[in-house]
Amino acid sequence: HPWLSPGALGAPADSTNEYIGGREDVAPIDGIAPAGLCSALVLIGAYDRHTGCPVLGVINEPFFHRDPLTHRWQGRYHWGVAYGDTRLCSLSP
Repeated sequence: HPWLSPGALGAPADSTNEYIGGREDVAPIDGIAPAGLCSALVLIGAYDRHTGCPVLGVINEPFFHRDPLTHRWQGRYHWGVAYGDTRLCSLSP
């Protein structure tokens, strides 16, 4: 497959971004956090402008795990690329 130039990529304007504005010490009521969401994810992706097909994506989860002793958050991320016959991602099969 030919090389895909940056100008051939489109980036959606509405990436997923769930905002955390609450307090983690407030107990959920019926499974709903009354003082903010319990998680935040950010999705950044790009697509081929000619075909409209997705080409790459990265998901960042900054508040994946909170250490019970230090109360510090640990994040994680996942990524994937799909172009032509190339299929790569950060997840193991």
